[in-house]
Amino acid sequence: MRKKILIVDDEELNRELLRKIFEDEYDILMAENGKEAVRKIGKYSDEIAVILLDIVMPVFNGYQVMQILHSRKIIEKIPVILITAQTDEKIEFSCYQLGASAVISKPFVGKIVKKRVESIIEMHENMDLLEEQLDQEHKKLADFQGKLLETISNLVEFRNLETGMHVKRVKQLTRIMAAMYQMLYPEDGLTDESVEIIVRASATHDIGKIAVPDSILLKPGRLTQEEREIMMTHTNKGCEILNMIVGVQDKEQYQACYDICRYHHERYDGKGYPDGLKGDEIPLSAQIVSLVDVYEALVSERVYKKPYDKETAYKMILDGQCGVFSPKITECFKCAKSTLEQCVDGE
Repeated sequence: MRKKILIVDDEELNRELLRKIFEDEYDILMAENGKEAVRKIGKYSDEIAVILLDIVMPVFNGYQVMQILHSRKIIEKIPVILITAQTDEKIEFSCYQLGASAVISKPFVGKIVKKRVESIIEMHENMDLLEEQLDQEHKKLADFQGKLLETISNLVEFRNLETGMHVKRVKQLTRIMAAMYQMLYPEDGLTDESVEIIVRASATHDIGKIAVPDSILLKPGRLTQEEREIMMTHTNKGCEILNMIVGVQDKEQYQACYDICRYHHERYDGKGYPDGLKGDEIPLSAQIVSLVDVYEALVSERVYKKPYDKETAYKMILDGQCGVFSPKITECFKCAKSTLEQCVDGE
């Protein structure tokens, strides 16, 4: 399928001149005013390679068309070359401010116009290709980061004499809770991308336990106060470990890992640790993983306890027996109850 060029000019002579320049290599769409142009852009936006847009026209002028393209984000997909009979520098500058890829002056010089338009099309296609390649590389990097973080986190599980299912299940439960939060509270700006970042980061919540002695980590009974204080250092120790691998994470992923690792034992009433943060001083990512970590620990077997049944664990959290969580996080927990239980049953 040949690429399309949309020519927008209220003068038929100009439209025909431009059509003759490009018709041998491109399918030509034409519009004699801005309103007709907007309609054709809406219909053929996926097929148009470039728009040649006159500035002075009836109905909608070129500036108004550009504003519409901006509002619909079409200007990001299709390059626009503005056509003007005026050579004033201020007018040309305003065209570029509107997002024009180039400005062509009337009268046209066919060979120059053709070369310039083809260069713009080629540049835009190369930019699209580069953006696609960058997206693929970013995905590969994100996958690598996730596997690296999960591998480090699983080291703790092996020391716990467990199978690594805790990390896997925390990630699954975090995804459920984060998706529920995104649905219930869209005003808080949690995006699909940020949900994925939180899910990957959730694997790191306990990596600081690598620094906790086996005698404490594997103790089957209740910890002494001194042992408990050593165990509590795993939040800070985890951040120290993260700082050792900061170079292989992007800034946003690192921050999510840091927040979850350090703050997942903070409580909404300020009675958590290590910093005694209160309310929404606690990062959202840490609030989500905090409840997930508690729930997963309750329904799982540990060296020091048998698992609670799911209904008992649910009631313990809502009754405040496991600390205080935010009203929003608690509401997400209530709404996601059945899905969380299915996830636990599926393991």
